[in-house]
Amino acid sequence: MFLSRPFRTSLVAVAVAGGLVVVCSASRALAGGTPEGQYAVSFVDEAHYAYLHGNMESNPLYTHNGHNKGWGGAEHGPCRNSIVNVFQGYGWSTSVHPFTFWLFFSGQNVIAEKLGTTQPGTIYILGAHYDTVNNPGADDNASGVAALLEIAGIIADWDSACTIRLCAFDKEELGLFGSAAYADDVANQNIAGMISLDMIAYRGSAGDTARIYGRTTSNSVKLPLAQALADYAGIAATVGGQLDASDHASFEAVGKPACCLIEYSYESNPHYHSSSDSCDTPNYIDYSYAAQLTRGTLGWLVEAAGIAPPHPVGDLNCDYVVGFGDINPFVMALVNPAAYAAAYPDCDILNGDINGDGAVDFGDINPFVNLLTASPEP
Repeated sequence: MFLSRPFRTSLVAVAVAGGLVVVCSASRALAGGTPEGQYAVSFVDEAHYAYLHGNMESNPLYTHNGHNKGWGGAEHGPCRNSIVNVFQGYGWSTSVHPFTFWLFFSGQNVIAEKLGTTQPGTIYILGAHYDTVNNPGADDNASGVAALLEIAGIIADWDSACTIRLCAFDKEELGLFGSAAYADDVANQNIAGMISLDMIAYRGSAGDTARIYGRTTSNSVKLPLAQALADYAGIAATVGGQLDASDHASFEAVGKPACCLIEYSYESNPHYHSSSDSCDTPNYIDYSYAAQLTRGTLGWLVEAAGIAPPHPVGDLNCDYVVGFGDINPFVMALVNPAAYAAAYPDCDILNGDINGDGAVDFGDINPFVNLLTASPEP
């Protein structure tokens, strides 16, 4: 954060025909979020996030003692390249966005994109900067980058009504130069919402809290994000005003609604902009907390961009939960497929193909019972 102050797969491969989520920002919100959102955030895995952040293939985010991702730092370029490789490995359309600053100097953002299926011209952006202040930057801001990578892997094969972009920005610490250059380049596009994830892995003594910053004109992002953090992560977010200290401000500067999500105790982080901002610092990086904030962010994105996760096998009533409510629909699908199709027109009857033989038949009964009894009933 710049301050002026001293590979994963889904549970099933069957996509549901029909429009569970057909328009952007038209949330089907229930108390506690949407069924799609709750199902999606269940894929955020704390151990996998920790792997991406601190252990992935000899740590290509370079978050350990002695690493330097600052301007001219030995790990700056390799970190950028590893981000490109991860996005590409998940199947995202990935590009490097070059820019210049201070007339003669250059930097490179990394942009990964998933094109929307029904409203590709409406764009939602998650961003995080990968450069540091000549240090490992485990919290500031590999924590945000790891959240981008975790989300990228989860939603890689899922349809989204709107276009989604995940942006790893460069030269944030020098003055938001990377995001400013990119925001200028996309100023004529319909950016419906942008979130900057900046320092999300130091809990301190604050508990399940976080902060959101942005102008009043960004309330269309700030307030739903705060609700999503509560619904999907149990995080109570304090919503503040203008704070031009992270990459969201570059998008606000060109008239786009954007905000910064940051740990509650960032001002008292004892390792801020120091060599001890490292995975090796004892009792510092809180992966449980980072995973919570990642879940809340993903929940917001699912609702805002219209992401439609595939339904789990056995979910015959299409509520994203395998439970007792699926028993009658399963029986109907088994004995009267036409009646099932009429009763559940937006559901795929092959959700009842538990044994994977391509049909819903009596061979699925025992596997369905086993699946039902193994699934916790909410």
